Amino acid sequence: MTLSQESIKYGRDRVQNLLENQCRIPIRAITPISFYYNTSDNLIEEADYYYKNNQPEQSFILYSRYITLFVEELKLHHPGYAKASVNDRERVKEIIRSKAFPRAEELKLKLQDKYASEHDMKQKSIQEEKNEKISAAPLSKPSTTFHNENEHTLQQLKTNYTQIPPANVALFTVPPTDNSHPKNFNEPIKPTYDRSQKPTSSSTNASMTIFRRITVPNDITPKFLQVAQRNTERKIETCGILAGVRRNDQYIITHIVVPKQNGGPDSCDTEKEEEMVEYISNNDLITLGWIHTHPTQTVFLSSVDLHTHLPYQMLMQEAIAIVISPKYNETAIFSLTTDTGIQVISTCKKTGFHEHINHPPLFLPASHTVYDPALQCKMVDLRN
Repeated sequence: MTLSQESIKYGRDRVQNLLENQCRIPIRAITPISFYYNTSDNLIEEADYYYKNNQPEQSFILYSRYITLFVEELKLHHPGYAKASVNDRERVKEIIRSKAFPRAEELKLKLQDKYASEHDMKQKSIQEEKNEKISAAPLSKPSTTFHNENEHTLQQLKTNYTQIPPANVALFTVPPTDNSHPKNFNEPIKPTYDRSQKPTSSSTNASMTIFRRITVPNDITPKFLQVAQRNTERKIETCGILAGVRRNDQYIITHIVVPKQNGGPDSCDTEKEEEMVEYISNNDLITLGWIHTHPTQTVFLSSVDLHTHLPYQMLMQEAIAIVISPKYNETAIFSLTTDTGIQVISTCKKTGFHEHINHPPLFLPASHTVYDPALQCKMVDLRN
């Protein structure tokens, strides 16, 4: 099939958009360099998984993230890059040379062709529909005697049937908001969620990611609230890292590692992260996300929370953020939306608390999690 130059350009531009908006993992200078090398093993494993399961867009994004992480981001933005072990560097270099780069190039060409073909078919369909409307319209009018009058009528019809660009369709339903109180337009309204409902997605969306399941221990909320109690009484946030194992193509949370930290009413900063990274590595665990409390607010992800969660989910697609509100007796599990949340937050350069456009939503309740009453969570408190 011969594609138009416009469609070929569209395919190339769309792939370039993925590279620019989905593949640059934010680097934290205080996070030990070993964390990125250890966690990247999961990143390449996930890329392989999506590659084998014929999800070219997702596997391309993950291979590209892996390459960009080590070729550009760490080298430019992490002060400990030069201290990485020779074995780690050589291992990563070999993975990029033998697998990540050739597969990324292969997938890039496939995606360019796929996007170009879809665009070409869509444009042809729009043109055919337009032509059918123009051809059918004169039949409803009586014929005229003069040829020049027919030409004039046809030109008028062509003018009336101008092409209308397709509207942007939200992939997810927007969570309902509480309308019982007057809106304050100076502050974004915190979303509320009906926990009996799962996020809905378009079954025709070919780029929709299929996440592997994460099993969550049933006792995770009471156990974390117990270690957070002293901070909660002082209205200070507490945070921890979710760690676990991969078993039968799914993930299981087995540990919460609570690092040394400095918190406030609406934020929490970790300290001495090397202790946390060392524990997770020494116990052959996988970082699966993070957990924190909102001592005075409901459960949601603030702008700071969204930026905190971004690197977790970019290093592992399934990574989750658990938020607990002791005041309102709520617990929720969130993840960034892949088509909107990751792109918006990864390109946002603002810091501190700030507003984001939230239509379509940037985050939603994670639909790939399930609670297991028989599973118990081990608490590892490194603050003592």
